Amino acid sequence: MLQLRVVFLLVALLLAGCAGLGTQRDSIRVTVSDIRVIEATLLEQVYQVTLRVQNRVADAIDIRGGSFDLAINGRDFGSGVTDQSVTVPGYADAKIEVRMVSTVFGMLRMVESLQSREGRTLDYAISGSFSTGSGFGGVRFHEAGEVTLPSGQRNPAEDPVPAL
Repeated sequence: MLQLRVVFLLVALLLAGCAGLGTQRDSIRVTVSDIRVIEATLLEQVYQVTLRVQNRVADAIDIRGGSFDLAINGRDFGSGVTDQSVTVPGYADAKIEVRMVSTVFGMLRMVESLQSREGRTLDYAISGSFSTGSGFGGVRFHEAGEVTLPSGQRNPAEDPVPAL
């Protein structure tokens, strides 16, 4: 009977510890601040993506690299990684530069989704994780939103491949 109580206590402590790890997810918010094309070839594009990381808790977060995936209009577009280290003070934000790679297939999926949409908005979702060096697996994030294209700008789906 004593062994059963000890096992129950250990399981309860383990579950309580794991439940506490989930609160870190709400401690940050990650948004795309800028995207610039670095290199474009026939089969892939490389972008410099600037992510803004907002720390929503009092304790500083030490980021030691990370990875993310970006979806546009519900379709996978690209993925990126960074080995950049940055400390985000409590209740502050910082920018992180990340390289993202998209294949021609990601570009085609984006063009197809733009053609099938009415209106001038893009839905996006970014998800990933940052390593924090804390030994607990880091901090995960997921953000989604909508971007309205300027009315004077052409929809990329209307002329997806520039003339050479």
